[in-house]
Formats: sequence, structure tokens, C-alpha cells
Amino acid sequence: MIAVLALLAARLWYLQLVQGESYAAMSLTNRVQTLRHPPSRGRILDRNGRVLADNSPSFTLSIIRGELENPRELVEACSATLGMPPERLRHAIERSASIPRYLMYPLKRNLSLEQISLIRTRMADLRGVVLETKPRRLYPYGSTLCHVIGTIGQISRPELVKGAETGYRSGDLVGKTGIEKEYEPYLKGVEGWERIEIDAKGRQLGTLAVKMPEQGADIVLTADAELQRFVEEIFVHRAGSVVALDCDTGEILAMVSTPGFDPNLFSPSVSECEWKELSTDPLHPLENRAVRGLYSPASTFKIVTAAAALAEGVIKPDHTFTCKGELELRGQRFRCWNHYGHGRVALHRAIVESCDVYFYELGLKLGPDRIAKYASLFGMGKPTGLGLPQELPGLIPTSPWKLRTYGEPWKDGETINMAIGQGYLVCTPVQLAVMTAAVANGGRVLKPTIVKQIRGHDGKIIFEHATVERWTLPLDEKSLAFLRAAMSGVVTERMGTGKKCQIPGLKVAGKTGTSQVVRQKQRVVGESQAPYHERTHAIFVAYVDHMPKKIAVAVVVEHGGGGGQVAAPIARKVICKYYGVPDPGDKNKDE
Repeated sequence: MIAVLALLAARLWYLQLVQGESYAAMSLTNRVQTLRHPPSRGRILDRNGRVLADNSPSFTLSIIRGELENPRELVEACSATLGMPPERLRHAIERSASIPRYLMYPLKRNLSLEQISLIRTRMADLRGVVLETKPRRLYPYGSTLCHVIGTIGQISRPELVKGAETGYRSGDLVGKTGIEKEYEPYLKGVEGWERIEIDAKGRQLGTLAVKMPEQGADIVLTADAELQRFVEEIFVHRAGSVVALDCDTGEILAMVSTPGFDPNLFSPSVSECEWKELSTDPLHPLENRAVRGLYSPASTFKIVTAAAALAEGVIKPDHTFTCKGELELRGQRFRCWNHYGHGRVALHRAIVESCDVYFYELGLKLGPDRIAKYASLFGMGKPTGLGLPQELPGLIPTSPWKLRTYGEPWKDGETINMAIGQGYLVCTPVQLAVMTAAVANGGRVLKPTIVKQIRGHDGKIIFEHATVERWTLPLDEKSLAFLRAAMSGVVTERMGTGKKCQIPGLKVAGKTGTSQVVRQKQRVVGESQAPYHERTHAIFVAYVDHMPKKIAVAVVVEHGGGGGQVAAPIARKVICKYYGVPDPGDKNKDE
């Protein structure tokens, strides 16, 4: 035992005293570190190649917690340079304990050139501190198409756990809403890396290997940024939505939801003050009303009721009902918008002048479930699948649905309300546009789309939109022609409710709607004197049969009043802009 101990002591003496300097030098020699090179996100462009979302270089100060020797020294050296209070910087360093010691944790993004220069002069003494170059997301058109494009933000813990296998790390930026979220796998690109030699003080000695990052794919939208911006400008100071789409392809040409927001606020992260202002705004600027706004379609739904009656053979087009201004049913009065009544009315005139009593009678003949069947066939009651996240399906009520939901049987009064697009029935503006396009294109219910093309970083086409026909309406051509003629009369005839959408030289067809928010009998004052939130929604749908381009437009103005007075002129302006013709409303204004 004494001999063994003597041998070990001699070995220790040899290693520490004789070879000590050599091993000390070896401990201070090089080591290998892998640096991440994040890729640039793919761009988002409009149908004409205008860049809606782009990237620019941005510098981030990060730390590798396993190599950070003196956090206190880092706080003292960089707090003033970064413009961060010492306590806040200290907390940021402490939060890095939640990730593995070998990963980089961002402390400060978007450093200025002056900050970068000052930090570089101190980096030799700050081991474990790294300056990363990362692309920053820019939105040149600001709030234009903001709800469609969406936002990005720092990856959350649940997203990090879910995306661990795909290479995401703490601090990475990912899509949170809109196209940025829905097409994240295409937009994010492929990460690169660089293996470097560094000494014990973190100084770079050389590069061992490099793999360059690959930029994400470009997403080309079907929307036209100029048309979109024009619609947003005429919709300013209003809340609501406008959807315009190509009747023959289903491509979305404009999708407006107002009020909106500037997505640049979220790149790379929104401030607490700005988030509070946006999230507490009573008009909900972050909500995409085009796919998540649920509205009673009001009289625009009479298109569906009329189609159901014709397809089911409940009436002939020349069948008449008498409108005396109201319909009495079991002691309850259901009024027409025209309190004086329309007299003896056939279906064409009932659509043109939007006679409520006619459709009350028609609804009672059809029943709620047959109306619901055709509403579903027109694309309501389910998401359209246009390619945006969190699209709402709306609601088509049926008698079994009411029994399940409320435990009560369906009532005839509810059928009357449903026939004119009120009651439980709700849909989104994009569903209204799909409904209108189906009438215009011969009964084809198309799947709308907002993405036209996906192009790889090498220019290779990954995806190209092709028109998807979901199904065809069970209407013969004669019935469809009748509906088109009636919708044309809404705009062109003397008593039509949509006359304000007349455009010389274009064949415009449409349907007005005035969606009640509260029951009229609950009103104590008239429409103009009612509080904002009790005023009716103005709705108008229209299409233009102008070869080779057919466009369908759906306009919803929240608490705007009458559809013919408020929403129809907006649709007229959109159509004039799209076809490049003068707006007759501007001429009347000048006169």
C-alpha cells in the first residue's frame, strides 16, 4: 500500500510540476463551437409581384449560458449600451436558465450600428456573448392586407415543444396569424450553421465547416395590393368587411377587414403598450371579419330562399302573394320594410323590391330544413377552406338543431325570420361572396383561395392554384337565369333597392340586405338616433357579368344602416376600380 501511494504521489508530482505548464496550455487551447445561421423567411407577394412581406438584416445580442462566466460583468458592461436597465438585463439572463446550456438565448434584438460597434470592443472580455445576424420581417405596405398576411412573433413554449423535431429553438420567430402562420413550413426556410474554432476567451480562430442557410419559399397571393389599398381607403372610419373574388376561379382579389393594424408593430415583438391598445379596442382590429365575422345575411339570403323554392317546385316564378305591409301569424305581426305594402307581388318583383311578406309566405311553404339544405349547398354553415387559419363556419339552423340546442321545437315564426336571413342564421362575408359567385358562374360552388402560387428559393414552383369546384347547385339553367335577371333588376329597375350600384357600360347584378342587430320592438328611438351598437348592418352583394372577367363582391358595413344606401355605393366603387371605369358617383358629387 505504501508503495502504491508513493507511486501515485510521484505521478501527481510529475503531472503538476513537470508537465503542469504543458497541460495548462492545452486547457487553454482551441475548442469547437457551432453557430446557427437562421434563414431568411420567404417573401409574400401580391398577384402582380408587389412585395408585401420582406426581410432586412437585423443584429441580435445573445448569450450561451454554458459559457457565460461572469453575468454581473456582462450587465455592467452592456446595460447602458443596450439601453436596458440593469435589473431588466439581469432578469433576461436569469430567464436563459430555462433552455439547455449549449443553446443561444437572445437578450436584445435590432441593435443599432453604434451598439454593435461598442459591444464588439468588449467581446474579448465577455466569454459566452455572441452577436447574431438575423433577418427582420418588414411589411412595406403597412396595414394593407394585414389580416391576410398575418403576424410573426417569438415562439412560445408549447410551440417550441411541438416544433422541437423541426429545428426550432427558443427565441426563434414564427408565424402567429394569417398566411405567416398557415404557411409557416414553407416560409421558414432551412437553417444553416458554421463550426468555428475559439480559444478559452471566446475569440474566433478559424472556420472548420459551413452550411449556408436556404431562404424560405415565396408565397404569391391572389389578391391585388392596389385594389386592396383602394378599398381600405374608401372604407376608412368604418367597421366591416369587403370580399371581392373571381367568379370563375374562386381567387380572392381583395379581402378587407376594418379597422386593421400595422403588422410591422409585431416585428419582432409588439410592445406591451401597443398590444394593450390593440387587444382592448372595442372594434377588435386584430379580428379578420372576412372569415371570422358572423352576420345575419338579411335580405341577401332571399337569393337562397328563392333558389330553394324554384328547385323544390314549391312555386312557379309567376306565383303571387299579396303584401299588405305585414303578415299576421298566430297573433304575431311580421312587418315588411315597406309599411304600406307592395300589393300583389310575383317572385321577380319580390327580389327586386325585397318584399319581406312574399318571402315570409315562401318560407312557410318551404319549411326550415329545406331552406337549410340549400343554404348549405350555397356554401354556408361550413368553412370555405380558402387557406387562412381559424375560419369560422357560421350557422345554418334546423329544427333538429334547435331541439338539441334549446330543448324546444321549431316555431313557424322562426321559419319566417330564417326565410329573410334573420334569426339564428349567421354567415361570414367570404361565404356571401361564394354564394354570389355561384349564381354568376352557372351554379358552380367554388372553393375560394387566397394563395395563387408557392415558389421555392430556386424559383421552382412548389404549388400552383387550380380551380376547385366543390359541387354544382341542383338548379336548372332556367331557374339560374331567372335569379340572375332578378338580381340585375335590383340594380337596374326603377324600384330596385340597389340602384346606387348602377355603372354605365357594365352589367351589374346585386342584392341588398339590412341586418337587424336588435328587434325593432325593442327600439325606443329610430335608426338614426339609436346607439351605434344597436344600428343595423348594411349588406350588399353583387357580381358583374363582363367577359372575360367576372367579379363577385360582398360588402358588410357594421351598424351602417341600409344596404342599398350605404353598402351598394361601396360595391360600386370597388367594381369601378377593378374594371378601370369612371365612378358615376364621383360625377354626381361634382354636379
